[in-house]
Amino acid sequence: MIRILCADISSADERIYENLYGKASPERKRRADRYLCREDKLRCVTADALLRIALKTDAFTVLKSDFGKPYIEDHEGFHYNLSHSGRYVVIAWGDAEVGVDVQQHYADTDMRMIAERCFSRDEQDYIRQSDQQILQRFYEVWTGKESYLKYIGEGLRKDLRSFSIRNLDPEIRCLYRVLGDEYSLSLCTKDKEFTFELSDVRQL
Repeated sequence: MIRILCADISSADERIYENLYGKASPERKRRADRYLCREDKLRCVTADALLRIALKTDAFTVLKSDFGKPYIEDHEGFHYNLSHSGRYVVIAWGDAEVGVDVQQHYADTDMRMIAERCFSRDEQDYIRQSDQQILQRFYEVWTGKESYLKYIGEGLRKDLRSFSIRNLDPEIRCLYRVLGDEYSLSLCTKDKEFTFELSDVRQL
């Protein structure tokens, strides 16, 4: 089973941040210290808190594969992926490979330019099929492609136009949901079962 835990950080104050920072791993603290923007710092330490919840321990070491995909040392069979955008930080984890992506919607995004450069022909056709849903469909494809790349662990090494989330291997599930009206979330995995939980950062 794949579990998805999505934390809303919009209610966090300085006390919440200091609490999360104090519990964060040394590596996450160093990363948070490099950020200038408070929201970036908060997203960074919130991601660490979500990983600690998933692992049920504070003692772990994050390593990276040859392609840069993170994994946990001495936790064979534990797979996870993190993503954040705007007010949400999300983790997906389980005993199968997984990729997750969340994105805030921006109405001023140059969707046509991005689609032509990054999306396959059938993905572009899918977006154009509905004027009323063009923004949502654009982010459905965008987050779907990002989650798939993170699932296979190749990142941007793969040509974005060389595959379509509309025509993946039948064993791979690409799940999509909208968070409110301004965010899209996609998950890629071969697992057939998953749970989704939305939490407030104050509950972490």
